[in-house]
Amino acid sequence: MKQLKKEKPEMTFSSPVTAIRGIGPEKAKLFAKKNIYTVGDLLHTYPREYQDRGKIVPLSECGDGNVHAVLVTCVERPLIGKTYTGIPYVRMSARDDSALVSVTFFGKTYLSSMIRPGRKYRLYGKFTVGLYGAESNTPDIEPADGTHPLPAILPVYPLTSGMTQNMIRTAIEGCLHLCGRIRETVPEDIRASHGLLTKKETVRQLHRPESDELLKKAQRTAAFEDLLVFQLAVRSMRAEKEHFSAPVFHSSGKSFTDSLPFLLTGAQKRVIREVFSDLGKGFPMARLVQGDVGSGKTVIAAAALELCAQNGMQSVMLAPTELLAEQHCKTISRWLEPSGIRVALLTSSVRASEKKEIKKRLAAGNIDVLIGTHAVLQEDVVFSSLGLVVTDEQHRFGVRQRAALLERSERSGGRSRAHMLVMSATPIPRSLSLILYGDLDVSVLDELPAGRQPIETMILLPEDRDRIYKSIRRQIGLGGQAYIICPLVEESEDSSRSAAEQYYENLRTNVFPDIPLGLVHGRLSGNEKANAMRDFSEGKTKVLVSTTVIEVGVDVPNANVMLIENAECFGLSQLHQLRGRIGRGQRKSFCVLLNGSGKDNARLEIMRDTSDGFKIAEADLKQRGPGDFFGEAQSGEMPLNGAYFADMPLVAETKEVLESILPKIGDERFASLRDAAARKAGANGGGKTVN
Repeated sequence: MKQLKKEKPEMTFSSPVTAIRGIGPEKAKLFAKKNIYTVGDLLHTYPREYQDRGKIVPLSECGDGNVHAVLVTCVERPLIGKTYTGIPYVRMSARDDSALVSVTFFGKTYLSSMIRPGRKYRLYGKFTVGLYGAESNTPDIEPADGTHPLPAILPVYPLTSGMTQNMIRTAIEGCLHLCGRIRETVPEDIRASHGLLTKKETVRQLHRPESDELLKKAQRTAAFEDLLVFQLAVRSMRAEKEHFSAPVFHSSGKSFTDSLPFLLTGAQKRVIREVFSDLGKGFPMARLVQGDVGSGKTVIAAAALELCAQNGMQSVMLAPTELLAEQHCKTISRWLEPSGIRVALLTSSVRASEKKEIKKRLAAGNIDVLIGTHAVLQEDVVFSSLGLVVTDEQHRFGVRQRAALLERSERSGGRSRAHMLVMSATPIPRSLSLILYGDLDVSVLDELPAGRQPIETMILLPEDRDRIYKSIRRQIGLGGQAYIICPLVEESEDSSRSAAEQYYENLRTNVFPDIPLGLVHGRLSGNEKANAMRDFSEGKTKVLVSTTVIEVGVDVPNANVMLIENAECFGLSQLHQLRGRIGRGQRKSFCVLLNGSGKDNARLEIMRDTSDGFKIAEADLKQRGPGDFFGEAQSGEMPLNGAYFADMPLVAETKEVLESILPKIGDERFASLRDAAARKAGANGGGKTVN
């Protein structure tokens, strides 16, 4: 009997990405690295930028080193060879009506079977003028024989290691037919009065733009909807907080700040007054303290922790890394313990027996201030009387993680909660803070303490490495110290550790055999990291080889040189944080951004040209997006490239719309908008969805 062929289930938004033709289990793992698990996730993963390949430029006009699209004909069979270092290549000679061009494709020998004499191709890449005429290295190449129409505007998506643009473009093509089923979020009358597309058409145009005009309209529509949803979600969160009361803290007038060996800046004094005012009002403080690298946020946090302890209640300070938690514990203990305030540290590296004792003391009320990492979020960490939650580097924690601690602080039948103070050393553009932190009051530390030194930043290439090492050696000879940040490795923590150890061993053996080096990476134990940092801080080691675990909080005033390997792979804010580890003492400081790609890089040029954290944050926002503020993954969940958050007129426009609809937000026609806001805030599990 003939067996009936099993029908493939119909593809829906909730189908796994493996439902798309060409995506098997291995490719699905790559998509999962970008938090893409379902077809809906994929459709809501928008391009980060677009390439205009429709404007064809004659070869004779494109030897300026910029990116162009050209239409050429191959004039002879391609040449296959190898460079002197063994890299295989395919070389193609081609021409248009104006000039000849020599095109070399490195590492792509498979193209030799595709490139044929007499056939037309569209090339997209950089073109220069060499000794023998126009040249281009490894541009994108597409057959232009008319059998398949070539898109004029090509989307460029965010990728992860192992993923290609062609892979994600093909996958999206395989599910674009579902756009017709997308449910509208913004009511029709609002779309009409503000010149917006339907959501169905918006998603389609973002992935496959038909014209520049329609693309811009789709981008504006997506931005409008996201801003509206975001603001409604934030408004809902703020309204929820207003239902709670909080303990009232009174100041005794005495503080550790009176005996500090340095004077507080005017900005620090102002922000402490703002925080203390909130803590005395009887309802939960929800305040963000943001300031540039080195602006002195730890003093603000310590003052709040001290006030909480003076009023007989416990507090907790949450840090994103063990290294930072350990440093905070050391600094805050030094400031507060002379007053009898009991401080403890809880991280994953703390011994099991010690953890058990800390938890026992905490529950009994015998610890006043607990400082730790995600380990303090465990269910068995119980406070006797939690009155204040402080999170440092807030962009590393989502709202739900902070809420987990606040919920544990509830008293009086669940109507009283702890105060919350969140801090960020990543300056946040005002336009974005209006949206992201509408549920928070914002204090800004806009004044750096005396003694901060300007940092000279330069972009160098791999061929400059020997010169860089000589400069590091010279600075160490003058009494300075240096950080060397390892090349970025994405695959896993284990491979990052291996890469760091290999890199360190090469430097120790071949580059600086006569200079004491230290090594820090994320998989070292707490004691190993603390010992490495102590040796560097005390000058026993002169060069600290590190992964990005030293990104925040590490303070060694004598360190005045930083080399960042593969700087082109890091985000702007991360580069700014890393650079902030130097320039803290009296020595002139230098930061070298080693551009491993050798290609022009706008991010690195911004870093070279400014040290203003707010300007850097604006640029980073436009390039990478603001992150998943409402969830735990702070990796750029917001669609598009985030540039619209700098569009203050659009922010104001959506705010005005929200104010006008709030009185009737419970109406049925706003149901989809309410659902979207609830998902954004995590009430229904969050996540990317378009249905």
